[in-house]
Amino acid sequence: MKVLSIMGRKIRVGRIGMPLWSLALAGAAVVAAAGQAVGPVLSGSVTGSAGLTVEQSVLLDPTSPIGISGHAGDDALGVMNDEGTSFTAAIELHVGDTVVVSLPVVNVSDADANAVLELVPPAGVDVEVAPSGAGISEAQMSKSSWLLKVDTGNSNTLDITLEPKDDLKPGFYTLTGRIVQITG
Repeated sequence: MKVLSIMGRKIRVGRIGMPLWSLALAGAAVVAAAGQAVGPVLSGSVTGSAGLTVEQSVLLDPTSPIGISGHAGDDALGVMNDEGTSFTAAIELHVGDTVVVSLPVVNVSDADANAVLELVPPAGVDVEVAPSGAGISEAQMSKSSWLLKVDTGNSNTLDITLEPKDDLKPGFYTLTGRIVQITG
């Protein structure tokens, strides 16, 4: 009974007097509507990909530096990530240059392994990939990707030759790439 008498009281807001039960009902409706508005925002799924490799046996050898040779420009720098799965080479290029970026590739597993080398070359530069010694085989799959077969325990270099086209403006250009292990 006491609850009914409390709910029956009127509350004044300015000149308007309203029963407490109507305010309680309006508040419940606002809370329910807010929950419905938040529900669709919170529902759904996460999609996409992350550049994370859990375990990979074909890597860039962290004990050997990336070699850059044959450039007529003043500056060149090659760096790789901590996992040994990607690299960036920054090179000053001029028309007529032939630059070779040597990647130290190693297979740390006890079996032959396959991987894909994906490159993002600068516009206006032709790219060729070739192993510098035994133990690595390559086949070009597309304009910017190569299939690699690396023998077990192999530690050798993969040479990427860059040749600017005749209309390339002199400047600083970057070559980026990554090695992605595949099965089979």
